[in-house]
Amino acid sequence: MRIADRNPRETRNPKSGFRTSQREASEFRASDFGFPSGFGFRSSDFKVRAAVILFLALLAGLATGYCVATGPDDISQYPPAAQSPYRLPWAAGQAHLCVQGNGGIVSHRDWERFAYDFTMPVGTEICAARGGKVLTVIVSHDGHGYHWTNNLVAIEHDDQTRGYYLHLKKDGSRVKAGDIVKQGQVIAESGHVGNSMMPHLHFHVTDAKRTSTLPITFSDVSQDAGIPRMFKTYSSGNLPP
Repeated sequence: MRIADRNPRETRNPKSGFRTSQREASEFRASDFGFPSGFGFRSSDFKVRAAVILFLALLAGLATGYCVATGPDDISQYPPAAQSPYRLPWAAGQAHLCVQGNGGIVSHRDWERFAYDFTMPVGTEICAARGGKVLTVIVSHDGHGYHWTNNLVAIEHDDQTRGYYLHLKKDGSRVKAGDIVKQGQVIAESGHVGNSMMPHLHFHVTDAKRTSTLPITFSDVSQDAGIPRMFKTYSSGNLPP
């Protein structure tokens, strides 16, 4: 056969001398690379395996970050759970996942180190974790994204600390500024508003001047020293007043 008659998509096998198509050339034999017989793979297999390795490396990194860099670094900062004036901010009997705790992976660093995020469907009733006077109600915003404007309810407690409930549903408040609320009272509906990656409730407590978040425990969390931990589910004991 003349050179001009050859299929341009064919190549010559360097070991056998036989011509192979481009499709066949991309299918390597195990023996060509010193692998045991039957180990053959294609070039496309390499891409799949590389993607799997990268994914596993990412999971390993997240696991390492979770074990090393999240959660309370000094439990002595926290008040004993049995003496805590706080209960989980949703109705008794319901259980929700703590998707991010103190010193979380995504945020909850520096100023907001002692914050908590709990996943829950939009419209879940939010209950006061502690009684007090409603200072601020903002529920006029909708939508979510990076640096998106948030909705919140802020309650001042009798020691002048303040509890903040964020990412609330648009028009989802059940209270107004100036109201006196009791622990367990429904104050709002949860949402997916503001700087939010999923429907959830963000809760934290600050000092009177909002200079920092404060380490708190929940009296209805019987495990983990009353400090909810990331990727663990907790059932509320926050009964209505």
